[in-house]
Amino acid sequence: MSDQPLYNSKIINNFVSLLKKKHPDVDVRELLGYAEITPYELSDEGHWFTQKQVDCFHDKLSQLLGGEDLAREGGRYAASEEALGVMAKYTFGLIGPANTLVAIGKCASNFTRSAVYQSRRIAENKVEITVTPHPDVEEKPFQCENRIGFFEAIVQMFNYAIPAIEHPECIFTGGSCCRYVVSWKKTWYGRVRLIRNLQVPVVVILYVVLNHFYQVGHLAETLIALAFMQLGASYLAERLEKKEILTTLVSLQESTEQMVGQIGVNYNNARMVNEVGQALSKQSGIDEVLGNVIGAIEKRLGYDRCLIMLADKRKSCLRFRTGFGINDKQLNALERASFDLTDPGAKGAFVTSFREQRTMFVDFSQVKQLHSEQSVNLSEVLEAQSFICCAIVYEGESLGVLAVDNMKTQRPLTQSDMSLLTGLAPVIGMSLRNAMHLERERRMAEQIQQSQKMEAVGLLAGGIAHDFNNLLTGMIGYVSLAQLTLKEGDPAASYLDQVVSAADRAADLTQRLLAFSRKQINHPEPVDLNHIVNNLKKLLSRLVTAQIELKVEPCEGVLPVVADAGQIDQVVMNLVTNARDAMPAGGTLTITTEAMELTEDWVESHGYGSIGSYAVLSVTDTGTGMDEVTRAQVLEPFFTTKEVGKGIGLGLAIVYGIVKQHEGYLEISSEPGAGTTFNVYLPLIS
Repeated sequence: MSDQPLYNSKIINNFVSLLKKKHPDVDVRELLGYAEITPYELSDEGHWFTQKQVDCFHDKLSQLLGGEDLAREGGRYAASEEALGVMAKYTFGLIGPANTLVAIGKCASNFTRSAVYQSRRIAENKVEITVTPHPDVEEKPFQCENRIGFFEAIVQMFNYAIPAIEHPECIFTGGSCCRYVVSWKKTWYGRVRLIRNLQVPVVVILYVVLNHFYQVGHLAETLIALAFMQLGASYLAERLEKKEILTTLVSLQESTEQMVGQIGVNYNNARMVNEVGQALSKQSGIDEVLGNVIGAIEKRLGYDRCLIMLADKRKSCLRFRTGFGINDKQLNALERASFDLTDPGAKGAFVTSFREQRTMFVDFSQVKQLHSEQSVNLSEVLEAQSFICCAIVYEGESLGVLAVDNMKTQRPLTQSDMSLLTGLAPVIGMSLRNAMHLERERRMAEQIQQSQKMEAVGLLAGGIAHDFNNLLTGMIGYVSLAQLTLKEGDPAASYLDQVVSAADRAADLTQRLLAFSRKQINHPEPVDLNHIVNNLKKLLSRLVTAQIELKVEPCEGVLPVVADAGQIDQVVMNLVTNARDAMPAGGTLTITTEAMELTEDWVESHGYGSIGSYAVLSVTDTGTGMDEVTRAQVLEPFFTTKEVGKGIGLGLAIVYGIVKQHEGYLEISSEPGAGTTFNVYLPLIS
């Protein structure tokens, strides 16, 4: 059973406390690391260690101390006032060392599972204890010494001198068990009480004998003296007994307060799970769910700080979403941080927890070299020494990570904290997945409504443009005939020229409306999207201002699509023009291309699209960005945010119409002040 949990962490923790007090020069981290014991396991009174870990701990401890054995002294320290904890408080709660030692068999399982403890009272001040290890447990001699020290300390806790311990049978000398006989001298109040109980019969017998042989008489005086002696002995015994009982009650009070505190923790944990469950049942968005969850954690669990990071739609990076206990400087650093999930060599704490779907205890003070530079830098800004990082997982899919620490109170994070968060994370994951599903359905409904609206507007615009174009054709024809009949120098010629110019502009407008309504004639053929973009570089550089840095970064290879090259030119030109106008003070305009597979998850999360291979043309600016209301209307014809005379609001509408005519999709990603990205998806040729 070397790999089975047999010994409570309090046993090792007492040795560590003794070591820090008696040998502060010993490297405790090296000792714990050799025994494969982590600090959070050590500080958790609900954690258990294996025989192998205990053996490694003792062997390394003996090596570091040059052969000195602290086993017996460690047992004494476990029950000392300096090491008050679960064992000491439990022991103090029992009145008298005999009762405590007799109860060893019942309470030993709280601290060790390696052996069976049995005890019996031999006399008022003598108890026999038998320890029989389980057949598949291989204890070591130092554990026998540790038990002897512990029995000594139990008796000493009640203000007795070090007891005498006989060890007539030992498993390490051929015995079938370890047998201990613990005896101690009686207390002063016990002796006084014994004297009080014996003095009446002794004095009476003595008086009868003396009176019979020597006729001493003075019976009344003897009885009065005896009464005073009884009163004095009773008073002294009562005082001494009350003093000892008072000491015991103080200890019981401390133990009770600890139990009440633990009950409070358990209550908060239960309320925490209940409140998160209530958040799950609500028809809420992601931000509302996160707000409810983070509020419940802050209110119920008592951590100094907490943060939640979620993955983006493509599972390419982790970003901060919400938290508490974070100042402005730390919040700014978190909002700027992004953790790459696509790098297989990434070793940061957040990425590792997310990727391996596990709960981790991270201690930067010990293993800083094992983490990424970004994680270390962020930990310095957050002033984090150690924290628990837990993956938020739902049905095998990682959604994000939850991290907590106690930077201010310095309360140790324990195995119980890890277990609690590990159990809480799936509930958070379920709540988030529910919110994501609701938002996806809402987004899909909005997409359907937007598509139907654009279809209706396109149908109307196409019909109007077609009829208007027919009228313009007649107007231009009649004006042309009128111009032929005019003599040279006729003043009406200039007016007719203005009519022709206006008609040409109107005809151009109708062509744009036809492009939006997808009734524009096109000539599709196999073309390379990268070739089209490269051919536009020189023209685009003239289109933007000197304050704008233009980056054209097509992917390697070819991106074959079936398209009208002229109309794709128009798409790129309109998007670049729109990006330029969004950066009046300058900025960066980036044009990229790539190949991408639209998966079922992508289509489901976006609410539109068809599964397959696509070429993606992206135009990104660092301009003013758009809010949600603007994004919902920006593709409609004649909608513009520009000043009067600087745009008629057809540029993006034409882009939408051309993309739809090519059986593609247009995606807009934008936030106020954070720039805008237009992604054009065109089907790749198989």
